[in-house]
Amino acid sequence: MKLEEEFVGGKRQFAEYLRQVADAIDSGELYIRGTKIDLPDQDMEYKIKSKSEFGAHKMSIAIEWLDDQPDLHQL
Repeated sequence: MKLEEEFVGGKRQFAEYLRQVADAIDSGELYIRGTKIDLPDQDMEYKIKSKSEFGAHKMSIAIEWLDDQPDLHQL
């Protein structure tokens, strides 16, 4: 399942958005498009990347983890 939200704004709006996301993660109330995202307390891999090519720039913040219990619907 892929859930995505997209916004447009400046540096200050992005910084405020990151603070809101951090607060939601900390409180266990992170939602993307109305779907609650349950992050584990440990064993997450997170990274920040930056890429620049031919005047185009991209920065990504990613978190990866495995479920503790396999999804029986996908077996």
